[in-house]
Formats: sequence, C-alpha cells, structure tokens
Amino acid sequence: MKAKVNGPVTVTDYVTRSIRERILSGTYPPGTKLDQHMLVEEFGASLIPVRESLRQLEAQGFVRLYPHKGAYVAELSLAEVKEIYFVRELLEAAAARLAVPRLSTEDKERLAHCLARMESATASGDYARLLELNRDFHFIIYEASGNQLLVELIRSLWDRSSRYRHLYTYLPDRAPRALAEHKRIYRLCLSGDAEAAGRAVGNNVRQTVRGLIPVLRARLVGADAVQSS
Repeated sequence: MKAKVNGPVTVTDYVTRSIRERILSGTYPPGTKLDQHMLVEEFGASLIPVRESLRQLEAQGFVRLYPHKGAYVAELSLAEVKEIYFVRELLEAAAARLAVPRLSTEDKERLAHCLARMESATASGDYARLLELNRDFHFIIYEASGNQLLVELIRSLWDRSSRYRHLYTYLPDRAPRALAEHKRIYRLCLSGDAEAAGRAVGNNVRQTVRGLIPVLRARLVGADAVQSS
C-alpha cells in the first residue's frame, strides 16, 4: 500500500498512524520486531519518515528502540498502567477544577451533545465509538482550563495509555457505570462546583484503571502461559 498524503497529513503522520493502528488491533502483537526495511516496503515510504515514526511511537509508549537491536512493539505492563493513571488522575482533576469557572455556554452545549451520544453508544454496545466520545467529552473540559501546557501533558498521557484503554472493550459492565460518572461530571460543571467536579473527574480516572488492572493481569498471565507451553 502506498502512502497517500492529503493536505497537512505528512508521510510520517501516515506511517505513525498506520503502525499505531496495527499495534492496537493486534496485527503487531507485543514483542514483535518492527523491521524498518519491511516497513519501508509495506508503506511505500522512505527510511527517514519510518525512523521518525518509530521515534514518535516510542515517545507514546507503543514501541521500544534498542541500540544494535532495532524496534519492538512495547510489552504491556501493570507497573506502567498504574503509573500513567496515577499521574492522569492528578492532572485531570486539576484541569477540571481550572476549567469549570471558564466553561462557556457553547462548551456546556457540546458536553450535553457528547453525553447524549455516549448514552446511545452505551445502550448499543458500541464500545469503540464510546472510547472516541469519552475522549471528546474530557477534552472539552480540559481545553477550557486555559492552561495549554497542562492540556498537552494530559493529551500525551492519553496517547500513551491508549493501548490500555482499548481493553475497555472487554469491560461491558464498566460502561454503564462510566456513563453515570460522566453524567455526574456534567451536572457539576453546570453547577459551577469546581472542587467537586475535579474530584468526580479524578474518581472517573481511578475507577477506570481499577477495572483495567484485573483484565490486564489476566491478559499477561495468559501470554506467559502461552510462551511457557
């Protein structure tokens, strides 16, 4: 497949997105070696954008680069997911507290619209769509904080945790509870209670990782069993 570059999308963007999608879908499982020359052939790109893509994916936690060995799909890690979500809880609660007094009427309308679509996706079991809407909902709030550095840090952590959030599709029981948590966040945003909204956002992050940890632990145990058999 040849790289198609339209508008502002660069070859590096295309390759980065394509490799990320293959990692998330399981086409490139954890531990897979990503041979640069094979990637060049697969995506019809030159070596320079492929190397830059791998560096970007390493920064996002998808890939590990080893001197004299090459690039490998990063293994999933309980320690990493705990660290990421610990920091996310702190930063996102802070962003919500800053944002609540600054939310415009348009922001609140966008939150309401997003919440309605989340309710529909939850009812239909469309968990892939729910992941997208979840991100939209949170960043409507965070971007109203007025602190761009904080938003960039949170966005970086969301990108880094996306491999783990995709395990959310295995948590259908979590979805209705998450919807209730988002409805509470929305009500607190409308009420103007910044401290309570911050706590609610922090709780949402904390409950998500509590649901993810046992699923991830089972996944890792299963992978170890396969390797040892």
